[in-house]
Amino acid sequence: MTSQNIRKSIQEIYTNYCERVYTDEFTLDSITTIFDIGNEIFLKNNDVEVEKIYNRQPSNAPDIMDDEPYSLDRALAIYETLAPKYSHINAELVQKVFEVNSKFAWKDYKIKYKEYIYSIYQEHTNDEYINYLAAVLFYEERNYQEALKCINFALIQNNSSSLFTHIKGLCLIQLGEFESARTYLYQALFLIELLQDIPPRLHGAPEIYPNYPIEYHTSADLVRNDLNKLDKVDSFFDFHVMPLFAGQSV
Repeated sequence: MTSQNIRKSIQEIYTNYCERVYTDEFTLDSITTIFDIGNEIFLKNNDVEVEKIYNRQPSNAPDIMDDEPYSLDRALAIYETLAPKYSHINAELVQKVFEVNSKFAWKDYKIKYKEYIYSIYQEHTNDEYINYLAAVLFYEERNYQEALKCINFALIQNNSSSLFTHIKGLCLIQLGEFESARTYLYQALFLIELLQDIPPRLHGAPEIYPNYPIEYHTSADLVRNDLNKLDKVDSFFDFHVMPLFAGQSV
């Protein structure tokens, strides 16, 4: 949805709320009512998105669209977050309710998603996509050795992926292997600029792949930026670290 459509939908939800509810007090019940009206508005105004949701690939992985915002725990968490600032319902509060709920939904989904990927990646060493997804998670958690191991499995299956080579370069930087990192960053840039890049491929059983993966995205600009950072690391090492070793020589 565009920002203009979002604003229009929020205003429509608020207008409907005012028509149905006789008080503008912000309560736990008002959150449920906002979700009820919001669901109606979304179904009415977003035929394409709704069709995509209904037709998404069946998967064994958790699905963020299965999130249940109507639970008492979720409503209470939203209320406790917003009540210090809002005491009455207005259009701004309606928008904040959905924003805060999205944050909680994503947080809950990410926990389940990580558990799922971590539970299957070792069983799929020949699946480049699953190992790539695992590498992204391990890198995010600063487990660079395991991230490197996973991205190496992915590269065995597809060594023409700029995404995989970029991630390997990033892992090597974090592990202090700067020259090897530079090689892979240049390889990623080469694949992108010469249009020889092969994106991650999904060759396994469709049901193992998540519909809402946590991914990393690369580009020529991002690779160049990482190469520039690597140059700065090299310069710092040459001008500040190496003299210390030279001064200790006998």
